[in-house]
Parts: sequence; structure tokens; C-alpha cells
Amino acid sequence: MQNLDKNKRKYPYKLIILGIIILTGIILHQLGIFDWYRFLEIGEKYAHTWWFPPVIVIVKAILYMFALPGSSMYWVSGLLFEPLYATTIVVIGGVGGAVLAYRFSQRMSKDSAERIQSSRFFKVIRNHSDFATLSAIRSLPNFPHSVINYGSGMLGVPMTRFLTSTVIGFTAKGYLYTSAIHHAATADDLSDVIRLQTILPLIVLTLLFVAGKLLQRKLPAQPNEQDRETP
Repeated sequence: MQNLDKNKRKYPYKLIILGIIILTGIILHQLGIFDWYRFLEIGEKYAHTWWFPPVIVIVKAILYMFALPGSSMYWVSGLLFEPLYATTIVVIGGVGGAVLAYRFSQRMSKDSAERIQSSRFFKVIRNHSDFATLSAIRSLPNFPHSVINYGSGMLGVPMTRFLTSTVIGFTAKGYLYTSAIHHAATADDLSDVIRLQTILPLIVLTLLFVAGKLLQRKLPAQPNEQDRETP
């Protein structure tokens, strides 16, 4: 009994570390602190080699795993490769990093799973962790992916749902961003490449997912996917 009480009083240091990682990632994402120009300079020398695209994939996956900004790889991929090839690199790296982040946060929050799932905050978030909402948030321009990746792992969102929405989000963003960057490679100011005409389709896609969720609410209730799937 004493051991049980001690476990309940156990300080959730892993959750605190996880929170710090997420907060740091969000801040770095908003500041745009990563110098992708340096990586681009290296890429211009080795883009023709077979091993450089996998390096971009690995770098992007590692950045996302530790909640660091991986969006810089959009620029590197878009400027060095054709849009379809660049999109493939972005999707593989982004999805791989998302899954790693999911598993990492899931493991870090394992000791506090009972505490998290019994909280009111968890119940509210769980009600909004359906496929349409995840896809809408993932497609939203400039939204930190670390929040989705880590949050889904902590909340135990089913892997199938998480993976499918992640692929959709990265594919849509990847193609639009890398296409815009690639076709504007000769622009004088690359900071103006991502304009409204690029992000507008993402906003429309986000709204479609939101509309789908609202429509789903009006349909007869189906068995909860959370009860049928295991993360």
C-alpha cells in the first residue's frame, strides 16, 4: 500500500521534460532560428549524389522527433529538387519524424498515463482528436507539428488515424510549398515566396475537414474508434 501511494505521489519529471521540449520547439519554430541557408550551401554541392536526399529525410525526421522546426527542409528540398521529388522527401521525413515523436512522447508520458487520462483536459482533447480535426490542424499553415505529434502520443490517439492524417497534411503542404519555392528559385527575396496564393488551398482544405467534422456530428453515432483500435 505504501509503494502504491509513493507511485501516485511520484514527481512527473518526464512530463515536465516533455513540456519543455514542446515549448522550446514552438518558440524556435516561431522565431525561425534555424539557418537553412547553410544547409542549402552544402546541398548545392551534393544534391546530385544518391545519398543526399536520404540525409534530408533523416535530418527532417530527427528535427520533428525532438520538436524542433523541420520546416526549413521545405526550402532546401524545394530549391534543390523538382516539386514531386521534393514532396516525396518532405513526406517521408515528416511522417517518419512524426511517428518517432509520437512514440517518444508516448513513452515519456507512460508513467503518468493514468493521471493524464483522468484529467478534464484529456477528456476535452480526446473529444477533438478525431480524423477530421487532426487532418485540419495538420493542414493549417504555420501550425507547429510538434503539438500534434507529442499531443497524439500522450493522448494515445490510434496510430492508423494519426498516420493517415499526417500523410495527408504533409502531402498537401509539401507539394504546395515545394512547388512555390521551386518555381520562385530565381526570386530576389525568397521570404516572399509563400504568399496567400500558396497557403489559400491549405486554408480551404482545413475548412473542408472542419465542415466534414460538423457534418459527421449530425450523422448517427458510430462506435468509438478509440475503443476498437490500440495505439
